[in-house]
Amino acid sequence: MNAPSSLPAAPPLEVIIHYDVPCRLSDGTILRADVARPSGEGRWPVILARTPYGKALAPGFTTDLTHGARHGYVTIIQDVRGRGASDGGADFRPWIHEGADGAEAVEWAANLPYANGKVFMSGPSYLGFVQWAAAAEQPPSLRAINPIVSVGPFRRSFLYSGGVLELELNGYWWTMMGVEALMHREWESPALMREAVAEASASLVALARENGYDSLPLSRFQPVAGSAMGAQFFDLLTENDEGPTVAAATRANDYANVTVPALIVAGWYDVFIRASIDQFVGIRTRGGSRPAREQSRLIVGPWAHHPQGKMTGERISPGSAAIQALNPFGHMGLAACYFDALDAGNEDIAPVKIWVMGAEGWRDEWEWPIARTVVTPWYLSSEGRANSVSGDGVLLPAARPGPADGFLYDPANPVPTRGGATFGVTCVPGGSDQRLLEEREDVLVYRSAALEQAVEVTGTVVVELWIVTDVVDTDFVARLVDVHPDGTARLVTDGILRARYRDDPSGFKASAPLEPGRPYLMRIELLPTSNLFRAGHRLQLDITSSCFPRWARNLNIWDEWNGTLVDARIARQHVLHDPDHPSRVLLPIIPSRQ
Repeated sequence: MNAPSSLPAAPPLEVIIHYDVPCRLSDGTILRADVARPSGEGRWPVILARTPYGKALAPGFTTDLTHGARHGYVTIIQDVRGRGASDGGADFRPWIHEGADGAEAVEWAANLPYANGKVFMSGPSYLGFVQWAAAAEQPPSLRAINPIVSVGPFRRSFLYSGGVLELELNGYWWTMMGVEALMHREWESPALMREAVAEASASLVALARENGYDSLPLSRFQPVAGSAMGAQFFDLLTENDEGPTVAAATRANDYANVTVPALIVAGWYDVFIRASIDQFVGIRTRGGSRPAREQSRLIVGPWAHHPQGKMTGERISPGSAAIQALNPFGHMGLAACYFDALDAGNEDIAPVKIWVMGAEGWRDEWEWPIARTVVTPWYLSSEGRANSVSGDGVLLPAARPGPADGFLYDPANPVPTRGGATFGVTCVPGGSDQRLLEEREDVLVYRSAALEQAVEVTGTVVVELWIVTDVVDTDFVARLVDVHPDGTARLVTDGILRARYRDDPSGFKASAPLEPGRPYLMRIELLPTSNLFRAGHRLQLDITSSCFPRWARNLNIWDEWNGTLVDARIARQHVLHDPDHPSRVLLPIIPSRQ
């Protein structure tokens, strides 16, 4: 993938910046933007980023004005409706207006006196969503988008994973968004603003440090209920497919409406990695034009939600893994080079670039999933005592029937979150060592023998788990772990599934309550990953029923929103691996090219 990592020739050195440039929408609302452009006379293409986080507060995370301008682009950071310096404070409802407003903003940018009529979009997270939303409206001047660690369909990312509320992420995001809403509301009174922000900020601290995530019931989750944005969060939890927010998200991810290509940048430990992969596969297979299907690209590094960060778990990623290693100007440099390549008609490059963890290097691929993948089952087995790392659980390349493993899942004592694709509120995201968690009796550990040859797992891992329980509803969590020769148990990827959604976790249609004593198949889709298990390392699968507060704990009752610990039940969980119920993990293995 050479084009996006090359540097453009002789970027201009002088930049002119205009602040609070107004953009009047068709309904009269004025959005304001900061604009950087190359100095001198001329017209240049535009890179537009639209943010709900305040263009003046965190430009390094959104997009860098000067880097874009020095690459020969008019670079714009615009506050979305009702945020930052833009008007429409009472109108801000996340996601709903971003398609129509974004399409109008694209045409406004194309007609600026120093623009040449070509507009590109870039930015991470929510700023990635606004690109998909605008592209789905097909504004004539939009040429390409660059969504980075982008939000995707709510039932596969952001709100839910496997039918379970992404509690850590949503608790923090909605509370944080409420802080900015208070700032906007009290803009004319510095004293009131300071008072409101201090109170709201204290709730953010309480989430991470004062057991704020323990709040129940979820239907009145206190940290968000007290936020200026809380009502919208609870409305969204009860919204059906026809609701305005879900409808906006569905349209933004209807790739048949997207006719421009996309450079998608993702991270293996980003909370939205599943969304990024879905978006790449979606636009490559269902994009609304030949350029969208054939010129879209995917880059996946070992990052969490902030691609600039180097810490994942307890490890510092190698310098070669940093986004700056692909381009010294970071994601803005990657975006500019990708947009340049599109204008030059350069299509003969591999569409996928991935960092293979364990191998510690980049590799180009021509499709996703990788065509040469061999889906290979490994089977869970034990003598009935796989509890903790001291148990007798094994992971085998062939089925070996044995008695069931059992554990008690107590919602009052859930397994804590330690690493993984988290938002980073209560722990550091990434490949954290799982040994502390594996000392617990409510964690089943299945470990292979030391590998004689390296095994590369790249793709989506699926765990087919046969379970028996004595409650009407419960959760199961599966973690794929790379055990090093020194005993370090590094988390590679994980996933969760709520039993009531076992037949349709993304569609969110509940199945019948579980019947005590009856076996059920739980098909748990782990997050996409790429990891080389080196020779001498061991494959390991951990099974439990909670990962809190990353995912909302199941109280093992049917009323998942209004229950408290008083209503909760302790679940007696069993994992089967007998001849009729061969629990296993399906590994997407990439054969060695040697």
